Amino acid sequence: MPTTYEQKKKRSTNPLYTVVAAILICAVFLTVVASFYLQAEEEAYEMLHIQTKQIKDDLILQIKSDKENLATMASFASKLHAAGDDYSLMFDSFKPIGLYARIGILNPDNTFITKDGTFDLNGKLSFKEEALKGDHITGRTMSYSIQGEEVIRSGVPIIVNGETVGIMYGITKIETINEKYNQMARELDAQLFVYDKITGRFIIDTISNPPGELSELSTRTYNDGYSYEQLANGDKGFSSFKSIKTGENLYIHYSTIEDFNWGILLARDESQVFAKTHKISRNMMMAFIIIILIIAVYLQIIMRNERNRSRLNEASSAIRKLLLDVNDQYTNITAAMKNVMEFLNARSAFFTDTDGEDFFYITPNLRDKLLINDDRNYFHRELFRYSTSIRNEKDFSIVFMQIVPDKHLAKTNKELYDFLITKGIKDVSFAILKDKNNHISVLGAINAKKRSAVRKLIEDIAVCFSIAIYNKKHLNRTEIAATTDSLTGVLNRVVYKRDILTFDAERAEDFSCIYFDVNELHLINNKYGHAAGDEMLIYVANTLKDVFFGHSIYRMGGDEFLVFTKNVPQEKVKTKIENFGQQLKPRGYHVAIGMSYRTQNTNCEEMVREAEVRMYEAKAQYYQNKEPLGVSEENDKSYVYSKTGIREIDTMITVLKEHYNGIYRVSLDQDTAHRILMPSYLGYKEDEGNFSKLLAKYIDDHVHPDYRRAVMSFLNYDAIKRQIAEGRTPSITYNKTDGETVTLRVYNLAGDNNDANETLWIFAKN
Repeated sequence: MPTTYEQKKKRSTNPLYTVVAAILICAVFLTVVASFYLQAEEEAYEMLHIQTKQIKDDLILQIKSDKENLATMASFASKLHAAGDDYSLMFDSFKPIGLYARIGILNPDNTFITKDGTFDLNGKLSFKEEALKGDHITGRTMSYSIQGEEVIRSGVPIIVNGETVGIMYGITKIETINEKYNQMARELDAQLFVYDKITGRFIIDTISNPPGELSELSTRTYNDGYSYEQLANGDKGFSSFKSIKTGENLYIHYSTIEDFNWGILLARDESQVFAKTHKISRNMMMAFIIIILIIAVYLQIIMRNERNRSRLNEASSAIRKLLLDVNDQYTNITAAMKNVMEFLNARSAFFTDTDGEDFFYITPNLRDKLLINDDRNYFHRELFRYSTSIRNEKDFSIVFMQIVPDKHLAKTNKELYDFLITKGIKDVSFAILKDKNNHISVLGAINAKKRSAVRKLIEDIAVCFSIAIYNKKHLNRTEIAATTDSLTGVLNRVVYKRDILTFDAERAEDFSCIYFDVNELHLINNKYGHAAGDEMLIYVANTLKDVFFGHSIYRMGGDEFLVFTKNVPQEKVKTKIENFGQQLKPRGYHVAIGMSYRTQNTNCEEMVREAEVRMYEAKAQYYQNKEPLGVSEENDKSYVYSKTGIREIDTMITVLKEHYNGIYRVSLDQDTAHRILMPSYLGYKEDEGNFSKLLAKYIDDHVHPDYRRAVMSFLNYDAIKRQIAEGRTPSITYNKTDGETVTLRVYNLAGDNNDANETLWIFAKN
């Protein structure tokens, strides 16, 4: 149905209506939430008022009850005094009661009698002044009988015949009253303070130990409408200030305990006051967010299609630009494949055709899932098989297809279904192109997550890919022939000589050189023909491409290959070498491998020579272990050994390595070394002009921590010379970090033990 102008206008104003609605909803939400918090604040103050009264009533009742008990004891004391008896009977029979921990009696002569003895309080306490107070209670004060103890004293006169003959005191420990009312405050989930209104000192303090003073609250930041003066001087009311401990607002109710001239404060943190309100607000916020999300999704749906189309066009345009500019630049095709993979959020992107062109780009962290060798060939065959059903259509130029491992595929092509499931392939989206010469090209992506965009993008760029590949194949044959080995497809020696100059200039970090020599190539050529030998070389080269993908691979000669890796740690390179060897096993192929490694590349040719020597060592080891190698004819054996190029020194080194980790001739005065046998693990940067530095590095890397200190003693050349001068051979047996036990001995090569400079260092395996 055609779209009218009015409909378009209505749709264009819908987002504005949605925004206005969102603003109104937000305003209503904030108003409701604010009302909840006001109500919660009022309820909090009311609850504090009620709970303050409860604690206040309980405290008054407790103190009055204790005073009644004290009055009873004072009456008993007056009888003892009238009868002429002392107070010992009363002290002996007293047990803590109520808040009172102990009792005492002040006599007219200012002596203070307790169970623990009599104390002279002249100058400290006046009997006359205390008697005038009558029945009274103090605030927080110091004990007269126990030094340093703070107490509350309740006093009751002892009267005989109308005359005050003493004052009975009930002593309450500050800890006792705090313990009781702290528990009550905890049950109420509040902070409680009781203070002497005369001194301002806290009697009960649920925050500080020992209790603080009311004046400490004068430094707080009070909220609008409240002040410290109101709190300190008012009889009752509410207050609020910011706590310096929690950073929250404290909501307070304060009151006066008239009977004792005390004050009481009950406070609760903001988080406690608004706990329920916060929960309601969070729920409302969730509902509000859901509403906003629904609105946002609605707006997103309106604009998404146009945005997706714009992004798709931009991506398609960028890829076409790369492909049209490709000419002889292989990197542009790779970059285009990467763009396809990244835009579709796919596991990998691929291109193949009937001429054997093969491009495959995969997410770096999924490199282990790259289809290689037979798996790759099978995958391509299946894609081309789908094109056979449309080969004969006259008007056919490009057709888009998808393969999904579902029930239908399981019934129609069980082998392909199992293959896709095994390789973790959930779907394959691809376009098949055919030109007038019936040449077939396939461009696609594996596990593309942008399902809605995959068809449009691939159809948009498939033709450009086909043209770019065609240009690459037919316009760059001269360069390919000049730089690529025609049999294996890896780089040739021409590129090798050019690249080592570049590598020396770059001084790349974590730089490795790996030398490969294919064993028994000549034997296979003689026994099975050169086609079998070529097949082995091609398989080895393809395996190197897969394992060392992205690195420089060269064919150095008939059966020799070389690989340079940059910015790859030594352990990862070794892992790649092990992976390479594992992939050769199913074919029964074996390759001798030598490796050299530098943290900073200084000289490529030196590294190549070192790797080549180690490769020959490995080759010698291979043929030595292969003496009963299954070649029955004697002339075959002699042929193998005569053609390996193994020199006597290589054989000697191979035999020595069975028993020794390393042999060095060391000049102690010059700290230089000459390698007679170099251990395989010394693959890092070696400095033979500083043997002590090499040895220290070896100790740090390979000697077990329990033995490092002992082995480090061999860095003291003077000590070694002294031992040799004494007719001893310096030696030590230690363990390496890999569990191997090694004995190091230092022999004197000079005739004179008193001038031992030239020495032989032997690292022997136990």
